[in-house]
Amino acid sequence: MKRAAGRLIALFCFLAPVARAQEFLPNPSMEGLPRANVPPAPWINCGPLSSADTQPGQFGITKTAVDGLTCIGMVARGDAQFGAPIAGTTEGVGAFLLDTLQPGQEYDLTFSLSYDPNFIWEGIDFGKPCRLRIFIGEGECDKAQEIHLSHPIDHYPWLEYTFRFTPEVRAGFLIFETAFADEINRESCNIFLDAGRLRKSYVDEPVEPADTTNTPADTLCQAYLPNAFSPNNDGRNDTFRAYLACEPASFHLSVFNRWGSKVFESKNPDAGWDGRIKGDSAPAGLYAYVLEYAFGDGEQVSKYGELSLLR
Repeated sequence: MKRAAGRLIALFCFLAPVARAQEFLPNPSMEGLPRANVPPAPWINCGPLSSADTQPGQFGITKTAVDGLTCIGMVARGDAQFGAPIAGTTEGVGAFLLDTLQPGQEYDLTFSLSYDPNFIWEGIDFGKPCRLRIFIGEGECDKAQEIHLSHPIDHYPWLEYTFRFTPEVRAGFLIFETAFADEINRESCNIFLDAGRLRKSYVDEPVEPADTTNTPADTLCQAYLPNAFSPNNDGRNDTFRAYLACEPASFHLSVFNRWGSKVFESKNPDAGWDGRIKGDSAPAGLYAYVLEYAFGDGEQVSKYGELSLLR
């Protein structure tokens, strides 16, 4: 009998963390076939006039997803670039949750966010940072309660955000929606969303305050470099450069061809390679890069990788 009791205790100890890890979001890594105006299933359009996209690959976007292969991309349309009834419209996606959120119960919502300052499509500049507005409700695209409005997401590297909220109503549907950084002077903007997680909160699992990033110490100055660019002067991905989440103390980016010859070098974080070698167009193909930078109290970082020059 004592042995059986011991087995039961062990079983409950095993089940406890499983129950605590219940996930409420469907397809939390936003995986789907890359398509314009179609979010990854079962996420659906909750915007008034247009839908989110499954990225990368649409409208010249080459951003790499932080979790898996794809992410969600959304825009908002500013007054200067659009006329009525398009001006001022936002995009949103929503999904039915895997279980109902209960009033009075605390939940932790985690997701990774970024934006692309070079997002230009057909001459329209969407390269401003959006904010993210989040709603919960009972039915499809229902906005019964706004649970969060972020600060403008103005970083190209992916950063993870976590915040805690308490539903005021029973909710089985969640919406992510773009919002302008400035509602008075509305400018077209973009935002990317990936790697979601929604779970019950527990008092022994502290959460970062809303609008702060839950970032490990070794990624406090994260660097992102695209794996491809197309220097054809169409205003989209014409330059290869590094995007840093901080102001570096020192910076050195070098690009090499397949024979090891240096074709580009910069010590300016804002400068990038335009795809030329001594004034002439470099041939399409694979190149290698080396990025070295320092930040904070002398933290040194080195990154190596390959990029494709597309013609």
